Amino acid sequence: MGVPPRAGGERAQADGRAITFTLDLEDHRPDGSAELRYPTVMRRVLDWLDERSIRGTVFVVGEVAEAQPDLVRDIADRGHEIALHCWRHVPLTELSPAVFRDETTRAKAMLEDLSSAPVAGYRAPTFSLVPSTAWAIEVLGDVGFTYSSSVLAGHNPLFGWPGAPSRPFRWPNGLVELPVPVAGVGRFRVPYLGGTYLRVLPRPVVAGAQRLSRSDVSVPWTYTHPYDFDPDEPKWAVPDAGRLSPLLWAGRKRLFGKLERLLGDGNRAGPPLGERLSAADAGPVFSPSAGEATGSGRG
Repeated sequence: MGVPPRAGGERAQADGRAITFTLDLEDHRPDGSAELRYPTVMRRVLDWLDERSIRGTVFVVGEVAEAQPDLVRDIADRGHEIALHCWRHVPLTELSPAVFRDETTRAKAMLEDLSSAPVAGYRAPTFSLVPSTAWAIEVLGDVGFTYSSSVLAGHNPLFGWPGAPSRPFRWPNGLVELPVPVAGVGRFRVPYLGGTYLRVLPRPVVAGAQRLSRSDVSVPWTYTHPYDFDPDEPKWAVPDAGRLSPLLWAGRKRLFGKLERLLGDGNRAGPPLGERLSAADAGPVFSPSAGEATGSGRG
């Protein structure tokens, strides 16, 4: 059973500039015979957050929850919001609407049972909610989600939705979308607060991106994965990353330090995304017919 929110986050919740910690809990291995590392690494991350009274949102892959139910319970018991990261970690472009509906319904019910709390949030793997997969919006509303965190508003080598708002908005069915925080000019807009970008970009560049995007990003959040905190993971060739695979290991030793500077403690870090929806409810309605998708691959 989840614990109540810590008092330390009250001031941050009122600050629209506070950054929320989010993590995508997924299995990052070349195959099933490789060492299972993410449960240990995840608990190390949870301890780090506990020490700073930071609560965040953890988007859990359904297959991971099925394999590691005690880990999901532990995350919820420490006061973090549990949200869904699809049943399997595959882009929406590889799923049919019928399969997506069945798997999402199953995964949502499982996470609610494990966390003893409603699951309101969803994040598409590799931010693959794009015009060609806009059918997922209706499914998410029908299944009972309140918000999505699945759109990268701009061109991207993986998946992007040029023309989508970079600020929180609503889909026509009422689902709230909290887009990936991006910064840049024209076509060059990168999600500077997450994944490889956060690990690799120098601190002054991240700080500059924060200033540049201040008028566009009203609900800022980081996104990470257990492997981002695991510098000792043996290197392997990630198929979709190709020659860029080494970048998936770059900067891992420095990530805790970067997050320390970004988030501080519970008085400065933002609360879980589900507690920040009031900052997005006044956003515009965006039609799925707007914009065009770019890219494909892994994130």
